[in-house]
Amino acid sequence: MSRQESILNTAPLIVDLDGTLIHTDMLHESALRVTRDRPFDVLRIPLWLMRGKAVLKDELASRSRLDAALLPYNDKLLDWLKEERANGRRIVLCTASDRTIAEAVAEHLGVFDEVLASDGIVNLAGEHKAEALERQYGHGGFDYVGNSSADLKVWRRARKAVVVNGARGLAGKAAALCGVEREFPARRSSVAAWRKVLRVHQWMKNLLLFMPLLAAHQVADIDGWLTLVLAFISFSLCASTVYIANDLLDLESDRAHPRKRLRPFASGTVPAWQGVLLAPLLLCASLGLGAMVGGSFLPGCCPISG
Repeated sequence: MSRQESILNTAPLIVDLDGTLIHTDMLHESALRVTRDRPFDVLRIPLWLMRGKAVLKDELASRSRLDAALLPYNDKLLDWLKEERANGRRIVLCTASDRTIAEAVAEHLGVFDEVLASDGIVNLAGEHKAEALERQYGHGGFDYVGNSSADLKVWRRARKAVVVNGARGLAGKAAALCGVEREFPARRSSVAAWRKVLRVHQWMKNLLLFMPLLAAHQVADIDGWLTLVLAFISFSLCASTVYIANDLLDLESDRAHPRKRLRPFASGTVPAWQGVLLAPLLLCASLGLGAMVGGSFLPGCCPISG
């Protein structure tokens, strides 16, 4: 870095966590861990949320274990942060996640000079984050690394923006507010990633459903084929529901595995919240199709999902 560049980059670099430094959201992951480890506490989530999002994050974080070493970090961004720190720049982690989580991440990475985070009282997001940073560093006295439209409130008060994993058009909006120092392109969920989420290759074993019809030489039985097609789809969607649920509840163990860490949810290629929404939809579709099949099909649904 030249002397001129060094002078220009003396402003502290403030870094967001969820969706920026890591390819996941710690609120979602904390909720999933509590669901797995302390399922009865899930019933208390609405009560915590009524007391504020900061309380919710504090309660969830206190009830879930975190191994910061296993999180899916944005390696390109992390490498750049290390370079900036080596050049003398002050690096600050500022996140809406709970402080216990932020401090664990900061301790693991060893790249941050300071940590600002939600504390059970203030949810350090959006306008609250913007006000806190302006109070501490002054208007235009810091550069901010973020990933979402919620960060526009912060960029409005920043000197420069660093846009990471942003949706299309986000960098342009940030540039209109404070100018963009650098952009790290977003990773898009591909068709291949969704095939892995659904385990489409595992559906092939459900083709065994068609064997009785073929063995009985009833190839011309149109009604039989239609019934079996519905059964096949129902079985397959049910199996995918189970795979998604297992992947969401086994994020840490998958990330510790040399091969499973590349799975879409574990790597952050597909956000966990999308799996949370998709699983019940697939299950409902499976049950609906199973009901159309009729008979004793539903009680035996999903026997071929292993």
